[in-house]
Amino acid sequence: MSDCRRCRVDRAERHGAHGFGHTVKELARAWRAEFDRRFRPMGLSDTSWVVIWLLSEHGTLPQGRVAELLGVEGPTLVRLLDRMEKEGWVRRQPSETDRRVKLVALTDQARPVYDAMLDIGFALRDELMDGIPEEHVAIAHAVMLRLLDKLNGLDAPGGGEAECAPCRHETTD
Repeated sequence: MSDCRRCRVDRAERHGAHGFGHTVKELARAWRAEFDRRFRPMGLSDTSWVVIWLLSEHGTLPQGRVAELLGVEGPTLVRLLDRMEKEGWVRRQPSETDRRVKLVALTDQARPVYDAMLDIGFALRDELMDGIPEEHVAIAHAVMLRLLDKLNGLDAPGGGEAECAPCRHETTD
């Protein structure tokens, strides 16, 4: 066993609560990278499949909200949506209630892409979860949801049911 500083840090980060955040970040990065690899043959970029997923799950969203959920700046999203519109996967339309807002919606052409994405995603999940007891996965998921609620400020005294992030309303683009 090595005694170099890096090996000691690596071992410490993989065990106990000390490295939990780092492990969550690395798991999310690796999971998304594998999704990207599997979706690439469908012509989907690492961000375009997330847009299709968001719109499939939550319906039409304001363009500014999509940018916020993706964690990208407006101009970056505009270039992505231009490409996706050219491919026939999304369409942008003005809001009926606020002409400053552009709404982003999936096209009928994107729906089969979403279905294929689900199949690929479920297969990946099944591969990764193979050999892990279901009750362990349920506990890990419950812990992650609790942490997410705390980070989103939803774990307030008195409880109350909050909307998920994509469902929150936005008034401007």
